[in-house]
Amino acid sequence: MNRRAFLAALAAAALTPSANAAFAPLATSRRKVVIVGGGLAGLSCAYELKKYGFDVVVLEGQGRAGGRVQTLREGLYPELTAETGATRIPDTHHLTLSYIQEFGLKLEPFHGGDLADVIHLRGKNYVLRHDSEPDWPLNLSPEERRLGRKGMAERYMGGPVQRAKGSENSLNVPKSILEQDDSTLREYLTKQGLSPDGIELMTVGGDTAASAGLLMLVNFNEQVSRQYFHISGGNDQLPGALASRLGGAVRYGCRVVSIGQDDGGAWAVIQNAEGHETVRGDYVVSALPFSVARNLFSEARLSADKQRVIQELKYFPVDKIFLQMQSQFWKASGQSGFANTDLLSERFWALGPDTPEKRGLLLSYVIGSKAAKLDEMDVESRIKQTLADAEIVFPGAVEHFEAARSKSWAQDPWQLGGLSAFGPGELSSIPVNARREGRILFAGEHTSRWNGWMQGAIESGHRAAREIRA
Repeated sequence: MNRRAFLAALAAAALTPSANAAFAPLATSRRKVVIVGGGLAGLSCAYELKKYGFDVVVLEGQGRAGGRVQTLREGLYPELTAETGATRIPDTHHLTLSYIQEFGLKLEPFHGGDLADVIHLRGKNYVLRHDSEPDWPLNLSPEERRLGRKGMAERYMGGPVQRAKGSENSLNVPKSILEQDDSTLREYLTKQGLSPDGIELMTVGGDTAASAGLLMLVNFNEQVSRQYFHISGGNDQLPGALASRLGGAVRYGCRVVSIGQDDGGAWAVIQNAEGHETVRGDYVVSALPFSVARNLFSEARLSADKQRVIQELKYFPVDKIFLQMQSQFWKASGQSGFANTDLLSERFWALGPDTPEKRGLLLSYVIGSKAAKLDEMDVESRIKQTLADAEIVFPGAVEHFEAARSKSWAQDPWQLGGLSAFGPGELSSIPVNARREGRILFAGEHTSRWNGWMQGAIESGHRAAREIRA
């Protein structure tokens, strides 16, 4: 730096309030950050660092940005979009909504209106009216029958979530939820005194082998003030907007095969059409799921507990099958197209325009053990099974069926799972997942309290950017 540049830097520093000194654009040398993974976590981290003058490069193995935010259009009617990954945005997820506002994207309600949802249980459909509880064919206690499905959920699952109120913006898992993270959902509900049939009714469409603490955290993270939203035209517009503002900083087709560090910096080794290349920087941010990053850190000098969580964190298999229908015929019966079932297709969501006569999608959304069963089938068999289940829950589905698309996240080689599956006792590992190791930082929904949501990916990207700026 010559004398004139040095004096200019001093003058700039003098005009910067000291309280914001750590967040001022770099006036001397541009620090370089290598970000591995072009999902929302990596893109938001790069976008925030670029605001502060950092030189960033995002290495993405695929030919698209977004990671587990993926919108399908090909093979569907032009007005329809199919979200294979992140679908809903609660109105309390302010980080996600702030980007949507900043980029001028339009929102539309998700699951709006007053139409009725359906529960399919033991071979029969039950339409859930607002003013009455169905006569469930179950051996329920008088109190369980009085409370009904919603009342039981509030009584037996709501306590820890209610006690967590006030910590909605905290980066930590609330203590009241952590205290319940020692058992599966079935074990927890049994300890609460629910009968086997009461548990069956309350958990229709869910996996009772999952961690009770994780499901409470999902409930806490999912709370809304009024409603859920979806980005009109497809949620992939959000990572697309971030990537477009980063321009050439995002390099596609760059598969990372190794991440390392030493006292002078950090690097990622990539494999592309030209062979192998080492991309060096002052820091590396790994924004990949641990499911695909387990073998990348042999040169990274990570601590033992960090290595352990990288190797041991599990991911839920997730399958989505989209059935395109000639019309949204379910609306003619006053039904929303949303259902929880005890079938292999454990839940259905409906996607499409407000007009019932227009084409729409019935989405089968399956997580966990039932998704693993679907993954044992070929795609044609999955679609056939889903259509048969749809016909049971929404009679007329076979008649109106036109086309289908399918997505298995466990079989996606870039993800190997749909979302982090913290088992009983594992929620306390989130801070370890997020903890930096020297010049290597970590981002992704698995490092955030908002795991499984776009909000979690974005929050983790912001956190990594703050750590680097500091």
